[in-house]
Amino acid sequence: MVLLGSMLHREELADILGRAIEDRLEPDDLTRLKRIVNLNSYAMRAWSTSFARRLFEAVRGPDVQTVSVRTKGELKDLIIANPYYLTPRIETLVNRYRKYPEDFYRETPYEGLLFVQGDPPRYVGSRRIKRVRRVAEKCARRLIDYLFEQIRRRADELAEERARHHGIPRELLITPPDEMAAEFQHAERRVLKSIRQGQFVATMPPFFIDDVVGIRILVSPEVAPRVEEYLATHPDLGVVDEKRFSGNFVGLNRVLSYRLPVDEVVQEPPTPEACDVLVQRRVAGDAGEARRLCREFVASGEGEVRFEVLLINFEELMESEVGRSMHEEHILEQRDKQEYQGRLARNIEALMAYLFAFALSPRPTLERLPIQVGGAYLDDYLDSVMRALFSCTTGTLGLTL
Repeated sequence: MVLLGSMLHREELADILGRAIEDRLEPDDLTRLKRIVNLNSYAMRAWSTSFARRLFEAVRGPDVQTVSVRTKGELKDLIIANPYYLTPRIETLVNRYRKYPEDFYRETPYEGLLFVQGDPPRYVGSRRIKRVRRVAEKCARRLIDYLFEQIRRRADELAEERARHHGIPRELLITPPDEMAAEFQHAERRVLKSIRQGQFVATMPPFFIDDVVGIRILVSPEVAPRVEEYLATHPDLGVVDEKRFSGNFVGLNRVLSYRLPVDEVVQEPPTPEACDVLVQRRVAGDAGEARRLCREFVASGEGEVRFEVLLINFEELMESEVGRSMHEEHILEQRDKQEYQGRLARNIEALMAYLFAFALSPRPTLERLPIQVGGAYLDDYLDSVMRALFSCTTGTLGLTL
């Protein structure tokens, strides 16, 4: 079960994704999926923006301003334009960025709110919400890792059986490569059988993905204690996990649980533009229904969410945006290093992408899921079913909540 910690109604969403994996969706599952994904887009923006504004005003002062951005290029430009200080390394990074801006993934979509201060404005932090495509990819990666674990476990069981048959310890068993490949394929079939029989998801442990919402805070020796005090004394915050990164990337990362101020959140209605998107995506019939659904969604949710807070200094901020630990290159490395890339893995990845894309599409429902985990598909087919979700428009909606 994959639980998206920053989202409300996450257990219901996890159940729907689990039923989709085993191809046993219930009649209203896709309607619920569409509502949960889209109404969370409103809810996450509402509560995270309010929380982040209060945090930055508390640790930086009341003159903090906000800037909404849609691409990583806008964020990188701001950071490069007015560096806090220069070292030989920072100068190298600034000059390289200005000379070769096309090398820095400037067009990467970024659902971000930047917090700035001073004249000229300088970056002091940001709040970002992961794009739906990245959320689908992270869900798929967790599921694929678990899937691979189960396949390896079953392959090991087959090897144990063979060793017992030969009357030798498992560690002394010598297996030719072709026999190892056959055993792995047999183990894959066993896992697929458990999926088809609806037994795979039931034994899956909960996997939390807690970074759908993230807040990054630029800290200095003067600011860091104020941040720590604010987080430690906030009555509605709790620490779920903490990790200090070193090596290519340096920073202090915390996963926090946050008790939502539900009454406050429901008082902030979705914008007219957001209501239009909800109507276009067939979540609501009109703006009035969209506003009502948003209120009801937040009021009936878990009341507690999780998100990441990253504390980072200016030099490491530069490295993470235009230097050795650039986030976009880290994403590409993760994709390249995925250990298991067999047919089941590809199908889970395609299915997760399809389900979340369906939620953003103008399609109200589907007769059936066109992707099953046990199927065999060419990329051409997977591309065609994704395009079909938006075939009644001239393109994608081009709007996010």
